[in-house]
Amino acid sequence: MTETYREITWAGGTHKFDLGHPWVRRVMSYRGPAPAAALARFEAGNYTPEDVERLIELGLIGGGVAEREVEALLDQYVRHKPLAPNVIIASTVLAALFVGAA
Repeated sequence: MTETYREITWAGGTHKFDLGHPWVRRVMSYRGPAPAAALARFEAGNYTPEDVERLIELGLIGGGVAEREVEALLDQYVRHKPLAPNVIIASTVLAALFVGAA
């Protein structure tokens, strides 16, 4: 785990999220969401459901969750669900990338 790692209680358990994982950072650099652009969208309230889903997805993968399990979590708790609870998670994970986990 990197210094941007966070454990967050979500989806019926405590899950590890880390957007600072090297693989995740590469994905975000090439295929988005670019961290600064995502932060600007969240601060302005201009995020999309896809932004929220992608940040949660990448955070979980960076935290060591298997992709199959990530897909199941997204299907059950993110996709076609109210945005507000997941916006909080995505924002928290994104903020940790910029300021660290503390």
